[in-house]
Amino acid sequence: MKVDLDRVGRASLKELGDIRIDDVLEFIDRGIENMPSYMDLYRRWESQQWAVSDIDFSLDRQDWLESTETDRKATLWSHRLFFNGEERVTSTLAPFVWAAPTPEVEVFLSTQMVDEARHTVFFEKWWREVCGTDARDLSRLLAEIRPEANEGYNELFYDRLPAAAQRLASNPRDFDAFVEGVTLYHIVIEATIALTGQRFELEAMREQGLTDRGFYRGFTAVARDESRHVSFGIKLLRDAVREDAARYAPIIQRTLIECLPLISGTLDPPDPRYVTDYGHTESEIVEFAIESLNKKLRAIGINLAA
Repeated sequence: MKVDLDRVGRASLKELGDIRIDDVLEFIDRGIENMPSYMDLYRRWESQQWAVSDIDFSLDRQDWLESTETDRKATLWSHRLFFNGEERVTSTLAPFVWAAPTPEVEVFLSTQMVDEARHTVFFEKWWREVCGTDARDLSRLLAEIRPEANEGYNELFYDRLPAAAQRLASNPRDFDAFVEGVTLYHIVIEATIALTGQRFELEAMREQGLTDRGFYRGFTAVARDESRHVSFGIKLLRDAVREDAARYAPIIQRTLIECLPLISGTLDPPDPRYVTDYGHTESEIVEFAIESLNKKLRAIGINLAA
């Protein structure tokens, strides 16, 4: 059945409780068929605004108090990765704006900075109002929740992403570095890791009948924002490959090949029950991520390897 993208696109926070994550991801797939311009994505941002302050976590808090220890550990593992990741991408995006090759790209990336900051605040609000914390400010809370993640996660968010941002800050006119950075930021982190995690967590909540929870609505709004970011990344890299495939395709391919083990490592839970208790397997999640990545690469016009 064809998805009503107009309905998905204009849905309010409350109405997002009736929206499936796969319908949100359809924005990306439909965009592959009819690629939006950077200004189309900007206008989509204008029409899809939402406020963290409008989210009510009271039912989520009740669920938390009634949840089992395993459920709490699984939730904290997932939300630590996302909360910390949202702050990391917020803190490293400014050099991408400085390095934007056109005013249209600059305008869109400026909207993404706002999105990433809002996502960070969304998780802060969840942390304070649902599981609770004594941290007085965001800095202390981020230090408290920093995930005990594997080296894949740490390398992506604390090594490669800051290094890519620093390279752009040092030379905003280095378009090769911009292509590499967009591959890492928009294709590896957002399209492959983040949207995969969002997809399985939101589907699990839907299957449990929890679509009226504040987290479901807010996290679906986050995913809708991410769909714009991923569409931007696909377009930017597709245009670069069409301009000079011999130059830019190897940059994209090399970056992806280097990140493949980091992708699977980041998606690997410390306890298999964090996945299997919700009706899924680790291999199923990784398979979805790689299939999603390959779909984006076909839209860009390249294969994973030369």
